[in-house]
Amino acid sequence: CSKVVPLCAKLGFEFQHAKNGLLVMTKWMPEDSHSRLPHGPTHQVGVGAVILHPTTHKMLVVQEKSGPAAARKLWKMPTGLTDPGEDIVGAAIREAKEETGLDVEFDRIICIRQAHGGSFNHSDMFFVCLLQLAPKYKEDLMKGVEVELIPQEEEIAEIKWMSMGDYASQDVWQGSPLYEELNNAIREYEGSSDCSNGEDDEQSGF
Repeated sequence: CSKVVPLCAKLGFEFQHAKNGLLVMTKWMPEDSHSRLPHGPTHQVGVGAVILHPTTHKMLVVQEKSGPAAARKLWKMPTGLTDPGEDIVGAAIREAKEETGLDVEFDRIICIRQAHGGSFNHSDMFFVCLLQLAPKYKEDLMKGVEVELIPQEEEIAEIKWMSMGDYASQDVWQGSPLYEELNNAIREYEGSSDCSNGEDDEQSGF
């Protein structure tokens, strides 16, 4: 099949998108009219997991072993990209489990951030999700047993609980309206009763 690519290009076909085992080239006809063909993939979808301690209401944060966040010694919420065919809820629960070892339940989407010009010049849709610890952890806390945190060996250097004030005051966030808005949205839930027990099913306005 690769032999036909130069021929298609010579005939005016343009690359729409490519991935392992697939190459799509398109050409709109007639050539003197505006193409109404859809663009190729334009966005990546990411998730961030906000997990609050049931008694201290501190936020679970991690430091990564490599990458831009690691270079800045940034404490951040567990994050990651969705897998093909994976929805937001499943991705948030999976990332939390992979990076922290915790079993969690999805509560709600707190806010959504959109940014442009990212990897491969794709736009980015980032969903900040509120997750609740599984009931077994709350039962253990009532018995005096603290929540065990297990950092992902390949990616996570450290993991701990941090107050939202300390989290939001990190230098990297300062002066960025985007992150200030995002952190303010998260702060609304810190220590609130619906974050600690999940009884309030009202959805966020974001």
